[in-house]
Amino acid sequence: MARDLGNKVHRLLQALLEHMDRKEAERLVEGLRLAVKYRDPALIYHAASQLSHDYYGGRLSYRLPQGYEAYHKRYGGAETRLPPPLETSGVDSFWAIRNRRSRREYTGEPVRKVELATILFYSVGVTGRAWWGGPKRSYPSAGALQPVEAYVVANNIEGIAQGIYYYNAFNHSLVEIRRGDFSEDLYRAALDQEHVLEASFNLVLTAVYPRTASKYGHRSYRYVHWDVGFAGENVYIAVEALGLATTAVGAFYDEDICRLLGIDCVIEIPMLIFPVGRRATVD
Repeated sequence: MARDLGNKVHRLLQALLEHMDRKEAERLVEGLRLAVKYRDPALIYHAASQLSHDYYGGRLSYRLPQGYEAYHKRYGGAETRLPPPLETSGVDSFWAIRNRRSRREYTGEPVRKVELATILFYSVGVTGRAWWGGPKRSYPSAGALQPVEAYVVANNIEGIAQGIYYYNAFNHSLVEIRRGDFSEDLYRAALDQEHVLEASFNLVLTAVYPRTASKYGHRSYRYVHWDVGFAGENVYIAVEALGLATTAVGAFYDEDICRLLGIDCVIEIPMLIFPVGRRATVD
């Protein structure tokens, strides 16, 4: 068994090296050395994505597949415009940052549609246009390439049927992907975490890797995680300002989430789940 796996790894490495220049190959070898030393395969990519004065990272020939636009996805499902986001919550931004907490208990009362619209807009929404015509977003993004996508798994939102929706930030609308109650499926995919099951809705953030990789090569895997982190903090602050509750969930079975959303786990990667509900306790 070990010999068969070793031969397979050798063939795959040989095939990979054929598409690398010398500097890329040296980084790969260094990553393998570190992975063996510390018994951590993540160090392979850690080494390959490091920058130096003579190495910026190889180009990756990713192209966006059908259905993916430069800044957003294109779905053919029914689309529902969301109400405009609230312009103010009456909460000071410094106060919201200072009091932000991970909260996992909910009252079970529904979340209002305008609250959902506000969270989506201030986390990943389009807030303006750049001088070249491209969109400006509520989160900073490496190279303004904007890989973050948002999905809503709706369970208990006023005026919105249970189902899975894609957030079209350019139209500020929800596009229906699948109708039905998927809270149990998401709960199981998220390692049976009860706050995922009990939330009024779950906001799932993904990253479309080729949007960033087409420009930044091997460095991109770091960049897309930072982009999602920026958007995720926006979720926290918006939820806090509205007096709701959420927590970031990073423990889930990737392939189960991908099947649920209808994505491939390679071109588009699941990153974080934010269960959101009406806050049960007051600090």
